[in-house]
Amino acid sequence: MIDLSRGPVHISAGPSANSNSMCLTIISRTLRNRGRVIWMTRELSHNEKLLDILGHHSENEMNRMMIVEFGNNISGKVEPIKRMIPSLRGEDLLIVEEWCESYGRAKKSDCTLMQELAGLNKKTRIIITSNSYEDASGKKKGLNGWMVRGEKSLGSIFRTVWLTKIEEQYQKVMITDGDEQTIVHLTKKGFEKKN
Repeated sequence: MIDLSRGPVHISAGPSANSNSMCLTIISRTLRNRGRVIWMTRELSHNEKLLDILGHHSENEMNRMMIVEFGNNISGKVEPIKRMIPSLRGEDLLIVEEWCESYGRAKKSDCTLMQELAGLNKKTRIIITSNSYEDASGKKKGLNGWMVRGEKSLGSIFRTVWLTKIEEQYQKVMITDGDEQTIVHLTKKGFEKKN
């Protein structure tokens, strides 16, 4: 669905694109493929969604996942994680969901922290997510007028992958990765490619 073999990824999600379900889908696939997961999130998903997407995994698979809920204090929760990142392997995953606030500019300290996390281990798969914002200049920069948070600081380190809700198409989302576009649809088990 999203190629994670080409370096760190920044998922920039438009309104109603459901980046949380995308994160859970990628986590589920990583666990199924025997990888370990460190999932840092601003706020945990609803229990029902967690059970739908991750509930079919065995206890052994779930034991390979660490969840850190950081709220509004990512810097206060990240130090123990920094010590673990160098031990992650190529099939493992570090995912930082909603690494910055959904309003205003991304804080310089948060951008610096994301740069630091990406530099701690070049072989593991790293994803960060944030909400896209509209280009106020009217120049239609970014993707159809949507912009990625922290682009100036993070654009050379993280490849931007866009998630956009397809209008008037129930549960369908477009993934735009460079010139490639893929339509996926949301099921109870997470996102699946549309045939």
